[in-house]
Amino acid sequence: MRLALPSLLLLAPLALARTAAEWASESARSRDGVIHLPSSAAYDELVNALDRDYSVTVVLTALPEAYKCAPCRTFDPIFRTVSDSWRRKAPKGVRDEHVFAELDFSEAGEIFQRLGLTSAPVVYFHGKDGKTKTYDLNRSGLGLPALHTWVRSTTPVQFDLYKPFNPIPLIIALAGLAFVGYILYAAWDIILPIVQSRFLWGLGTIVLCLIFTSGYMWNKIKNAPFVQVGQDGRINWIAGGYSNQLGLESQVVGALYGALALCIVVLTVVIPAQSSPVKQRLGVFLWTGMLIVLASMLFRLFRLKNGGYPFHLL
Repeated sequence: MRLALPSLLLLAPLALARTAAEWASESARSRDGVIHLPSSAAYDELVNALDRDYSVTVVLTALPEAYKCAPCRTFDPIFRTVSDSWRRKAPKGVRDEHVFAELDFSEAGEIFQRLGLTSAPVVYFHGKDGKTKTYDLNRSGLGLPALHTWVRSTTPVQFDLYKPFNPIPLIIALAGLAFVGYILYAAWDIILPIVQSRFLWGLGTIVLCLIFTSGYMWNKIKNAPFVQVGQDGRINWIAGGYSNQLGLESQVVGALYGALALCIVVLTVVIPAQSSPVKQRLGVFLWTGMLIVLASMLFRLFRLKNGGYPFHLL
């Protein structure tokens, strides 16, 4: 009986360990929900308690500057972010069933020796059933998403990361809007004629029409080549069929469309503004002839692309 007495004395603190509610109360007093374990006894009380009715995620680290553990200091805020997310996002009914804790080598080096640890940080999950899982830092790294994914796979329920509201982007956006508004107000006398310019709106409309009708957007979406080499080794700049297109082909079509648009603009705007009937007549003949030639070239291009195209002019 005397031989068993020391063992009973060692087990007594574990039998009288705090409950999940008591640990949860201590976690609530922490800024981010991480319980600081000041000694090996506190670690044993939390992790090795008899009939433990809660699970534990604990990080064994070495934060003091004397240990020069850069990964420990990098990982510490990440671990605390996951703990804070559990405290804020987990349902109240199960929040107390899981605890986050931290043990530092400077305060409990014997725990590191007992576990055979030679490096830090190390993260353990201790389930209610007594089984232990280790987070593979070498493979998963020190990143927040990987740790969150691993932790949420072990907790009683899954939970999302808590992201505190960051007012800086909103402030920058509002300041930017205010600055733009001030510039518009200060330069309104200069901006208004530009906004009301029929010439600029017409030019912009024509440019957009040329971009979308020439096939430029199709090339960007499909990542079409500029030219291609045929089976005979010759460079082809026209892709056969209506479902294929090359970059140079789109540029040629766009140039023809632009030239045709220029002919229409000159015939409808520039020539009627001429005061001399002779200039008007010569202009009509010249630009109409150019319009017919350009349209014939465009139709010819369509026939080269697809031999069944039925239309032509010259």
